[in-house]
Amino acid sequence: MGDDPAPKPQRPVILMVCHTLSGHLQPLIRIAHGLSSRGWDVAFLGPTAHRKRIEAAGAEFFALRGRRRSQRPGRGKIDLRLQCLDTLPTQWENLKSTLAALHERDPGRQVLVVAEAFFLGILPLKYGAPLPPGVPAPLKTVCVSITVPAIQSADLPPFAYAAPFDQSEAGRARNQALWAKWTESAADGGRGEPILAGANYRCHEAIYQVGVPGLEYPRSDWPEGFKFVGLVQGTPKGTVLPDPPFAWWSELKANSALAADDPGRKKVLVVAQGTVEVNPHDLIIPTIRAFAERNDVVVVAILGWKDATLAEFMPDGVPGNARIADYLNYDAVLDRADVWIHNAGFGAVNHGIAHGVPMVVAGEGMDKTENARRVGWSGIGVDVATAKPSVEQVRAAVESILRVDNSFKERIEVLRRQSEGLNPFDIISEDLMKMAGTH
Repeated sequence: MGDDPAPKPQRPVILMVCHTLSGHLQPLIRIAHGLSSRGWDVAFLGPTAHRKRIEAAGAEFFALRGRRRSQRPGRGKIDLRLQCLDTLPTQWENLKSTLAALHERDPGRQVLVVAEAFFLGILPLKYGAPLPPGVPAPLKTVCVSITVPAIQSADLPPFAYAAPFDQSEAGRARNQALWAKWTESAADGGRGEPILAGANYRCHEAIYQVGVPGLEYPRSDWPEGFKFVGLVQGTPKGTVLPDPPFAWWSELKANSALAADDPGRKKVLVVAQGTVEVNPHDLIIPTIRAFAERNDVVVVAILGWKDATLAEFMPDGVPGNARIADYLNYDAVLDRADVWIHNAGFGAVNHGIAHGVPMVVAGEGMDKTENARRVGWSGIGVDVATAKPSVEQVRAAVESILRVDNSFKERIEVLRRQSEGLNPFDIISEDLMKMAGTH
């Protein structure tokens, strides 16, 4: 008899690290669950407020300790300093201690680090800062990007510049000049490269971009190892979600059961602002008021804080065609929606793509301006170019989507089909197995 084949080497443990903003954590927790269900041992360095969700995803929880910034954002460079740069030293110290703990427990086992792009605490490691004595460096590190990719390109201006996408010779010359200005103003004494130029992406062996190619501006100079992996938003086909605990939900279900051309079927508009910028006067109330007189429309408003109502914001009462929720599962409601109105968070955009629902976006700050521009550019919705649109602006944007030519619906269907051809959990897992030599 021949010798038995050599056993496959033990898989490394995966250590996931992520910025503490919930919009960054939620996709990474879903990826942790996807990897855990594919046989990986996953450790997750995260905030204690999310411990139960992380452990429910099948990952071992390690607490991200030390001072962390509030999740309520400012604007532009203030966001970057408070949310990213000021947290870097704490993240680095926690990364070192977690790698040390994993090594102490199992000295012979390697570690693969899966880092969300804006966990900047990994940069010291990539630039040569030492780990604790005796703690080996990770086998590999990979990046997961859950925002639009903030990577320098000849085809684009720096992040959040109010300049249109233009790949012409003149457009590239403009981009070059803007990048030179950005580098001059943002670089520290000529060392390294400025923030939002892409060092936090390119320092890794691979870059996994959550999303679909159709949403992103085409580039001639994607970095090596960059790939789109599809959506982590949306529920798998065949998943039966429980009915939300609202008396009006049965009405919504009955409406969606009607044929699309049934004269009794109402158009369903879903509006939300997330859980950070929750003043309903920004977007929710303008949307409700814009369609208050329409008997053929239902507006579902998701307020985003516990036990929320509009009583103090609309003392005269909400119109009869408005349905109010404090929280509501996006996957459940978007399956029954005709238009998705939100403030351009990257996750909200991808939820719309996952369900094939055209959108109206109204966002500013952080990555929302860039997300909104891509919604308009890609043809999947309308960018109203302000975080606080008027009633008239909301009405015009929604009505342009509901017009009879269906161009927005047709375009978002193209992107939805792109997403069906990509499984991020399979793609990332298979790549990691190749890196670990366990494929």
